Amino acid sequence: MIKPDRHTNPDYSVINISAYILRQLKAQYIIGYDQLLEKVVKGMGEKSRENYPYALNFLYLLGKLQYKEANDTFIYNEAQ
Repeated sequence: MIKPDRHTNPDYSVINISAYILRQLKAQYIIGYDQLLEKVVKGMGEKSRENYPYALNFLYLLGKLQYKEANDTFIYNEAQ
């Protein structure tokens, strides 16, 4: 999913969606899963919905965000 092929639109790539998510988290710091998905789809288009979970996984693995299961929210991790 991270490595694009010739049919991949760079606008909807995991890296681009991840960058958009980071901008949203920097602005709001804590945000719910559905609220963030709504912002991504509204800001980037419906096609971004497909790679949204992969972008979240990518950022989580890099340590850029934390997930709080109790209230289904993401928190921006500034330390990383």
